Amino acid sequence: MIEDNSYRPLAGAVPRHLKTQYQTWLAVAAMLLLGAAMLVLPWTLLIAVPPLLLLTAWLGGEGQMAAFPSRQDLLLLGALGLQGLIWIVMLRLHGEGADGLADAWPFALGMVTLLAFSRAKMPVTWLWAGLALGSLAASGWAVWQRVVEGTVRASGHEPLHAILFGNLGLLMGLLCFAGLSWSFARRERWPWSLLLIAGGLAGLVTSAFSGSRGGWIGLPLAIWVLYRGHGRRLSLSWRVTLIAALMALLGSLYVMPQTGVATRVDHAIDSMRQYVAGDDEMTSVSARLEMWRGSSQLILERPLMGWGGSGYQAAMRERGAEGVQHPSLGRFWHAHNDVLDAWVKRGLPGLLALLALYFIPLWLFARGVSAGSGERRALAVAGTLVPVAFIDFGLTYSFLAYPAGGLVYALLITILWGLYRQAR
Repeated sequence: MIEDNSYRPLAGAVPRHLKTQYQTWLAVAAMLLLGAAMLVLPWTLLIAVPPLLLLTAWLGGEGQMAAFPSRQDLLLLGALGLQGLIWIVMLRLHGEGADGLADAWPFALGMVTLLAFSRAKMPVTWLWAGLALGSLAASGWAVWQRVVEGTVRASGHEPLHAILFGNLGLLMGLLCFAGLSWSFARRERWPWSLLLIAGGLAGLVTSAFSGSRGGWIGLPLAIWVLYRGHGRRLSLSWRVTLIAALMALLGSLYVMPQTGVATRVDHAIDSMRQYVAGDDEMTSVSARLEMWRGSSQLILERPLMGWGGSGYQAAMRERGAEGVQHPSLGRFWHAHNDVLDAWVKRGLPGLLALLALYFIPLWLFARGVSAGSGERRALAVAGTLVPVAFIDFGLTYSFLAYPAGGLVYALLITILWGLYRQAR
């Protein structure tokens, strides 16, 4: 009788239980690195997240994401790909060679991340753990920089600065609050809920100690998204308690002299009054308003094709030399507004690509904010908050003009969507 050895694994093959174990470790490493490298570690380490997820996918089984790619997956991949492609094509048309590659690669990594989720399976636990621990570490560093080192504004690692550092810290805090639907549905609800609440509050502290005012504009809309996801499932007493605690915290951050929040707000109000009164002194507020005015006029001259990156800066310098605007504004290389920056540099295609990048993920996630299981609803709230926050940040600063901003956006959107698609 011939012995049938066909069932035996090939020599050198990794046993199934080890594959599962390695897959878990790689997924944990990717999620913890995501939370740490956004602000605490150098942001370039975020580049390692997609390869870790690809290794996780290589060890994974077939069909971890149902019916991939679905129409929604293709829409998200298309939004990321279009943003990167328009950046490359339009800057090349303006004679800037391969400069667009420096801005497009984060969106390519985002596409790779989403493709990895077609086979990668990971517990969502480590996403929330990474975000909460990263937010707590970032707030501790912000307090250290501001109180111990005596810096004017907490700013993190170079090339990040106070605006990027503070707004990304605020986003991490909001994402921690988004995870509460997941934590309250768990058996060990209180340890996880307290960790996420601490991470959420830490994000507010990071933002306050950075002095970044732009992120505060969108807080009411972000709170509304959180309320849509969580608030209507809480009793009235819990709603009142949480609102009172939040207002008390925001009030404390405002009045504490160490944060500098009151000084920054008062300065913004005074600067606005001076600008309306016709004062020529350049402040951070009046400079933004003048840059927006100048960028809008340049858009009217070339609405379809834009000016390109170097062309925009040259045109702004020429306006300063002609006395149309303050000469100092020519040194800024972006328009301090993502919509204006995309349109003035990359024309109408750049504007449309940016709007797709914002509103396709917003449409995909917003439908699940008020429905589904605790895990799935938490991911939907988080996925909605990411474009809402970036639209807010982009009102007063060109966040996506920085590779760090583009990479954080692309990774968060694709990771949250991949987990959302896998959630029950």
